[in-house]
Amino acid sequence: MSETVREVWERLVSHQLTRDIDGWVNCFAADGLMEWPFRLKDVPPRLEGRQAIRAALEPVWERAKKTHRRISGHERVVFHQTLDPELAIVEFDIVGDTVDGPFRQAVVYLLRVRDARVLLLREFVDTAALNELFQRT
Repeated sequence: MSETVREVWERLVSHQLTRDIDGWVNCFAADGLMEWPFRLKDVPPRLEGRQAIRAALEPVWERAKKTHRRISGHERVVFHQTLDPELAIVEFDIVGDTVDGPFRQAVVYLLRVRDARVLLLREFVDTAALNELFQRT
């Protein structure tokens, strides 16, 4: 039996904790999409396919490692399964640490999954706060 949307989300975000970019990218379908309706500095607003997702996110993840910025968990998770079994909305906080101290970032994912692969991840995030976090670390 195929994984539920929630199980795929749990597997996806687990790779943030382990800093496993390969695992993160492999959660996506070969032609999966990742989008940010609100722009992140130095990241295209829409990434199509695993290669594009890796090319855009790998430098961000590497910089996080070099600057000792680490995601330590996901809190306040509210999972909204829609009437469409492939589609869910997930509200949560990403929590972690930097050399300047702890951080908390509220996030909303619109997630479409088929055959245990992410077809679409649309990430709604406070881009001003995230860009500031990236600049500080």
